[in-house]
Amino acid sequence: MSTVVSVMDEDSWDARTDNIAVVEPARKRILWIPRDLWCPRLDNRINRAFAIGGGHELLIASLREHGIHVDASVCIRRGATARALKYESVWVPVERPMKFWYPLWPLVSTEEARKIVEFHPPGETLTGERIHQWLGARKSLDGDQSDLQRLKRHKIFISALITGSFDFSKLLNDRDRISIHGTGALEDLRQVRADWKQKTLGPLVHAKVRQMQVVVKKSRLHPLYLLRDAYRYGRAAFERRRSRRDAL
Repeated sequence: MSTVVSVMDEDSWDARTDNIAVVEPARKRILWIPRDLWCPRLDNRINRAFAIGGGHELLIASLREHGIHVDASVCIRRGATARALKYESVWVPVERPMKFWYPLWPLVSTEEARKIVEFHPPGETLTGERIHQWLGARKSLDGDQSDLQRLKRHKIFISALITGSFDFSKLLNDRDRISIHGTGALEDLRQVRADWKQKTLGPLVHAKVRQMQVVVKKSRLHPLYLLRDAYRYGRAAFERRRSRRDAL
């Protein structure tokens, strides 16, 4: 059995799923899914799957489109993670100096107001807002905005939590901020150990679709995949136009 865990980037079920990871007990592995992964059938990034009305079922179907089969799903709103980590202090190793643009205030974009956040070797002790900076900072001062770099920090942070015996059950204290689909999800999560492998879905390449910066699996760049995806995209666009026409 396997379970996908997703965390919303705001305290709302309509928000994007900022963090997506698949817990696979049989493989003793956590598979991280970039939030910018393009899903042709969804006609959007995978981080919109839960919010656009499909909920757990659409997120699971979007993963299946990329050959990832899960049996259960757990979705957590940002408010639950913020509360569970509020008084935590987590040390993470830092290999090289890192500088990012980060929102000046919570829930605003860097385009509206921003500041510089830095992380320095050999490591940082993260508390409060520094935890969210480590997990959420994406726009490097050198111009790199890749979500793949951010996922590396997610792996380090989760390893630190597991090694430090963080009580993950605290996430369940806000029952109205967590949604569970399928049986066995919590049992999957209880099996996670510090010696598990952490991998990012791939290999991936950056692309631009409908003016959106996304990532796609290299295998999907084969001409047959491109032809199939073009057909699906065209079919979905046709159905949307027909729905709007019928509504008139």
